[in-house]
Amino acid sequence: MKPRTLGTKLFLLIAAVLLVGELFHTALAYRIHKSYLLERMTDATVRVSDVILRTIYHGMLENDTPSIRRMIETIGKSQDVQVVRIYNKAGTIIVSTDRNEVGAQVNMAAEACDGCHVGGHVPAETLEATYARVYRDPGGVRRLGVISPIKNESGCINSSCHAHPATDRILGVLDVQMSLAGTDASIARENQQLLTIAILTIFFAAGLAGFFLWQTVHKPVQTLLAGARAVSGGQLGYRIELTRDDEFGQLAASFNTMLTSLQQARDHLQEWADTLEQQVSEKTQDLEKIQRQMIQVEKITSLGRLSTTVAHELNNPLASIVNYAKITLRTLKELELPTPIRADVSKDLHFILDESRRLGEIVKNMLLFAHRSGGVFEPMRISEVIDKSVMLLAHQMEMQNIALQMKCNHTHDEIVGDASQLQQAFVALLINAVEAMPDGGSILLESGDVAGEESVELRVSDTGPGIPREHLDRIFEPFYTTKTTGKSMGLGLSVVYGIVHRHRGSIQVESVEHEGTTFILRLPRDQPLEQEDNETATHEEVAL
Repeated sequence: MKPRTLGTKLFLLIAAVLLVGELFHTALAYRIHKSYLLERMTDATVRVSDVILRTIYHGMLENDTPSIRRMIETIGKSQDVQVVRIYNKAGTIIVSTDRNEVGAQVNMAAEACDGCHVGGHVPAETLEATYARVYRDPGGVRRLGVISPIKNESGCINSSCHAHPATDRILGVLDVQMSLAGTDASIARENQQLLTIAILTIFFAAGLAGFFLWQTVHKPVQTLLAGARAVSGGQLGYRIELTRDDEFGQLAASFNTMLTSLQQARDHLQEWADTLEQQVSEKTQDLEKIQRQMIQVEKITSLGRLSTTVAHELNNPLASIVNYAKITLRTLKELELPTPIRADVSKDLHFILDESRRLGEIVKNMLLFAHRSGGVFEPMRISEVIDKSVMLLAHQMEMQNIALQMKCNHTHDEIVGDASQLQQAFVALLINAVEAMPDGGSILLESGDVAGEESVELRVSDTGPGIPREHLDRIFEPFYTTKTTGKSMGLGLSVVYGIVHRHRGSIQVESVEHEGTTFILRLPRDQPLEQEDNETATHEEVAL
């Protein structure tokens, strides 16, 4: 399975480099040491060969072969000396530590002779030079052989006993062969030691590298990964606790800075989204409110035109009925009719007159509702209008055991408006509250400034039964009423709405069943002093 973490990959890479490097170092050290030992062994063998030559020099001059043999046999008993021989030029063994091979002819093609005898002759460059070679004996043991030439020196040339011609440069060779078994064993032991040291070094270095990588790479990377996973899960408040001076520490600091920026951005977006949702909700409510107001205005305008037409058409016939009823009553008094008949006819005529007068009042209210003139707008004090309105109903409220409480601002209550129309609206609201509490209750009148607006607010609150929720959206509609049939035409609140609308104000209602109702009027302080209407109409009042 392939390694997945960066620390594991780096560890395996370093371990592989350490393994290859240490193995290469061990092999190189082994070769150098082996070469060094062989070189030292060769030097030592060459010195032994030189010592032998010097030792047997006098014996060779005197041709004392027994003495030479004894010295060579003595030397041959030394440790690691395998054999010491002396060959003549023909390759015959003259003296040897092994007496069995004395007189034997040397095989020039053997491995031990390949260095000097090439193709059956001795190359010129090997003459007069000591030659060392390494080969294996029939038992497989390596041997180091050193061939030293026995030169034809002047002592031999001039000797009377066995003089040699001056043309003979080499009389024979001294062959000293040393066993390399001990050296090879030493090399093997040292090689084993080097290999053991190399393995221990690799494990130690790999462990040290692994610990270093764990502390400097693996742990920081895992910490960063944990932070990345936390952030991917939406935890923007997560912070990486990694205090270092290297690149990982800088990366962690940058990561934390990025998280702070992201969290701030998300908070801003969330705040903006919440604000936007709230603003959309508020604007939607305002639009719905404006739409309801526009619909209400359209309804009132349309019904106002209709009311004007109907009132105008009914006014003259009603006036005629009233006048003829009065004339008939006068004529009835002059006629001589039986008393029972006179009483019945008079009763019927008075009934016609009363109902006609009641219809006249209805027509009068319709004309009042449809009244389109702007009125006289001038500076006034709203508290004075409220006091006059309360004065008109004070006796009725006292009779119905209704307590009145007033919390009005009398210091900053100046507005521009039509005092008579506003008084009519305030009286209508008070009458509405009084009629809602036939068994007594309390009314609270409040007036004051509207925060952040150049407007005055008036609140009329009662402790009546309240208005059912299903009626709240229609209470300002003309001819809509929840009172008993015959007691109200449903024009009072519509008239109030029209007056407030002509003053460029607003009216709202808040009601809780079985707790009470509050009407809230807001009137701007400034109004045009002269108002004109697009529609004007002249109506004849019913003369009753």
